[in-house]
Amino acid sequence: MASAVSLSVVTWQGPSVAGAAAPPVRTIVRPGTLDSPGALALDAAGDVFVADTGHCRVVLIPARAGRTYGATVAAGRAVTIAGGHCGNASFGHPTGLAVDLTGDVYVAEANEQRIKVIEPSGVVATVAGTGRAGDSGDGGAATSGRLDEPTGVAVDRSGDVFIADTANCKVRVVPAADGEVLGQSVERDHLYTVAGTGVCGSTGQGGPLADAQLFDPVAVAVDFAGDLLVADQGDQSVLLATEHSGVYYGGAVSAGDIAAVVGGTGSYGPYVADGLSATGPAAELNDPRGLALGPTGALVLSDGFMHVIRIVPAQSATQFGRVMTAGDLYTLAGALPVQTAAGAGDGTRWVLTHMGRPTGVAVTESGAVVFCDAATGAVVKVG
Repeated sequence: MASAVSLSVVTWQGPSVAGAAAPPVRTIVRPGTLDSPGALALDAAGDVFVADTGHCRVVLIPARAGRTYGATVAAGRAVTIAGGHCGNASFGHPTGLAVDLTGDVYVAEANEQRIKVIEPSGVVATVAGTGRAGDSGDGGAATSGRLDEPTGVAVDRSGDVFIADTANCKVRVVPAADGEVLGQSVERDHLYTVAGTGVCGSTGQGGPLADAQLFDPVAVAVDFAGDLLVADQGDQSVLLATEHSGVYYGGAVSAGDIAAVVGGTGSYGPYVADGLSATGPAAELNDPRGLALGPTGALVLSDGFMHVIRIVPAQSATQFGRVMTAGDLYTLAGALPVQTAAGAGDGTRWVLTHMGRPTGVAVTESGAVVFCDAATGAVVKVG
């Protein structure tokens, strides 16, 4: 959808609950402050971390004043906690972020072929990758393994670090302890492939995880049960891999399989209407870029080329003042095509707020959605 096709009126879509007001929209970081921010993450205290990709730094917007990550901070005022000088060999272009329960911030540096961690003390260390592109190291020390454009990163409640190894068309993991991850025996701080065969494509999706291809995965997320979600950009879909058979976002997924829970049509196209199946022919994604999970399990995703944040409820409920059905796809904020006299999808209605190219997205413990916009350099909160 071309960004030039727009209306000046910002509206809120139904069906809505009688008397429900539109959720509030607040700008956390003003447009132009950041340069092509690629990701963001939240911690339990309400701190916001942003990958300010073009400025080669990670920015913290703290919820309270104090000293953390080696810096003295004031509530609500942005401060750099790592990087800030492009070309510095010690820190590169951050493209993915995740925060664990102890406050460690994990950073994916796609151009620099590595994953780093920023500890609350301010210490920065390498978690995975050698700094040289490649596809090696499975079963060995994670810092000796090679990655190729690792764009996204996520961390589960156990501290396992999942990596969207984009150009290798894989998801890798660095376990926090010896044990098992997605049915695979693992050792602490070693590197393993948990999804993708290394051949880029879509063959095998909907079947066993070990046999399924991925196609340029750019973001990952992990739910409370340890299920893995992957934004598969090349296939315009969001995939789910699980160790437990069940119904996820309105569709059945078997244990040990990986299947599309959003999109999956495999082609670019216009989004037609809200409230239809997230895996149906109308559930078009064009640039699935960011993934996040809400407190009720709802999947929130950004679609950069469509200028939109969308949501798939895990259970039927009223959210953001609207009645939503599990497994259907809804526009939370951004551009929604509308039918005009000329035909379907040739106009645009803006829901709640305009946006350029949303990338990173996260959800607070209260269910509000925060996203960063690579085109405008802003960070915005909805709800």
